[in-house]
Amino acid sequence: MNAVPQRAECYGKLFPDFTRLKRKERLEGQAFTALMVSSGTGAQGRSLEVKGEAWEKCVACPDYRTCYDLSLATLEMNEVLMKTMLADAWVGG
Repeated sequence: MNAVPQRAECYGKLFPDFTRLKRKERLEGQAFTALMVSSGTGAQGRSLEVKGEAWEKCVACPDYRTCYDLSLATLEMNEVLMKTMLADAWVGG
């Protein structure tokens, strides 16, 4: 039986977990940061920043390719989860 390789704590966390995004709070991922600014009833601005040094460190990591794949998969699952949550809220679920 093959053992699962030990990975760094940051593995699969290049992007922020957008399900935790709150207004006026920076949301940190390993290589990207998100911020939603609002006043009134909705978002007035959004930003996504690349952490240059962290990104270069990620790209140089021997686990980069699989980490990137896992990060993208997680990002996509977050998007599906957010759409589901919004749809449920819309219909009163």
